[in-house]
Amino acid sequence: MTTPYLSVPQEQVAERLDELIEAAHTGTRVVITRDGRAYAQFWRVNPLLTEEAHRAIEELKQFKGIPYVDDATLWYAVKGIRE
Repeated sequence: MTTPYLSVPQEQVAERLDELIEAAHTGTRVVITRDGRAYAQFWRVNPLLTEEAHRAIEELKQFKGIPYVDDATLWYAVKGIRE
């Protein structure tokens, strides 16, 4: 399955913000371009991901005994649910 992709120039982000948020919420990878090149992106988020949970995941990545795994796997280890 291919992820939908939407590219938007940085200058248009403010005027299209509601549209871009809805696109990201429905699974589209929204990429912001600057000078014609990809610069930043936003993407759908797990609704249970709070700032505190994000910090906890980042701290888990720093443990020396734990090899790096992707965020989804760490999130599952912390919360026991999948997105």
